[in-house]
Amino acid sequence: MDESPIKENYTSSKILINDLIRLTRSDQYIFRGISRRSELNPSICRKYDRETQTLVNLKDQEFALLHAFRQQASNLLSGTMETLDYVACAQHYGIPTRLIDWTYNPFTALYFALSENKQPDDGYYELFVLPLKEQILIHRCYSQTKREADTEFIEEYVGFLNQLRDKAQFISLVQQRNAALHELNIEADNPQPQGLIIYNGSSSNARLIAQAGLFSIPSSIEGDEAAEEIRRSARCISIRLSDRERRETLGFLDNMGYNKQRLFPDLQNLCDSIVAQALQKQTGMS
Repeated sequence: MDESPIKENYTSSKILINDLIRLTRSDQYIFRGISRRSELNPSICRKYDRETQTLVNLKDQEFALLHAFRQQASNLLSGTMETLDYVACAQHYGIPTRLIDWTYNPFTALYFALSENKQPDDGYYELFVLPLKEQILIHRCYSQTKREADTEFIEEYVGFLNQLRDKAQFISLVQQRNAALHELNIEADNPQPQGLIIYNGSSSNARLIAQAGLFSIPSSIEGDEAAEEIRRSARCISIRLSDRERRETLGFLDNMGYNKQRLFPDLQNLCDSIVAQALQKQTGMS
């Protein structure tokens, strides 16, 4: 990370964007942008309740929510999906989960940090930069036992999470997988796994593709442990912008194609975007 062009603090979006452009020449990093400290914790711990206007912790209902999604959404989903694919899909369409969103694209992360029209905590936004090769990269659930044909989706997911409680044992499973790949002359994504557990999902989710997304899976979702785990592993960039410069930066990102219409490619958001543009034109004419 010392050789990267990224600084710890930015007060100019132009300098930040130039440095991010230089950083994109390498595929070594993934990114997460936030405007609130709470956003570093998984969504299951901070679901916003519009009626009470408070953040609610739903971790006790995590498995019930996913079980209901798997049962009721199956006919709306296409393609072959692994257990973590279902969890990732649920996350992207509004079910709070323990997965934490990251992206390969720093400008997508910057958009998510700046897009909410609200003042950030302590007056600055944060962009987290994580060296991917230093993390534990997985593409599916790892299990010591063969999955039975009648195993419930939620049972396999719970079994996977139970394995994560012993991180050393889980790393051993990943190393066994790497050794098996080596026998086939296939180089592992992370030959010496350590750090955060990163799930690189399938391409079955349109939003995941548009956002160049992947996820970290925290070792614990108690208190702020998930956020603290990220802060120990990732480099944090502080971004201090006036509201005017924030809006100008969002305009620049919009021109580059980083906007709600592109990052959430479905009919609902397409229609919302068309109406929003019409409202802007009407306001400008008034």
